[in-house]
Amino acid sequence: GVDFSAGMLAEARAAAEAAPGSAAIELVQQDVFACDFRDRFDIATSVGAFGHILPQDEERFLRMVYASLRPGGRFVFVTSRMPPLTSPSYWMARGFNASMRIRNALIEPQFIMYYLTFMWPDVTEVLSRVGFQVRGVDGLCPAPYESVVIVEATKPGNHERGAA
Repeated sequence: GVDFSAGMLAEARAAAEAAPGSAAIELVQQDVFACDFRDRFDIATSVGAFGHILPQDEERFLRMVYASLRPGGRFVFVTSRMPPLTSPSYWMARGFNASMRIRNALIEPQFIMYYLTFMWPDVTEVLSRVGFQVRGVDGLCPAPYESVVIVEATKPGNHERGAA
């Protein structure tokens, strides 16, 4: 796991220690854009981090994820469709985003956190441009999460475990 926040890494460490299983977990305190993983992972995921990536950095972020995957590797994450303009959740998210923009114009250091990012199906365009083969699956989650879309973005190519 990569995060620049020591506090968030401490939360991740505690959650990992309490979780069942024995997978090796490495947590790194670093700006995600400073990572230089190349063909290292079979799978990557992002949970709750998209709002910390500015729209102008989305493609750069996805190119970094793409480069970190081995051929045949997958980037799997959840997102949702844009809520309708008539829904309270749409206006709450837009209001939060506006307040964050005002906050960041007035206070240093900026805190980047915005809602309604990496939305389905719009995110497919940038994922495809980066080189991913993209598939989204709706309807797997029960209420109140029925709007969740599970996205699987695959780096083309075959990968056999252990192959050099």
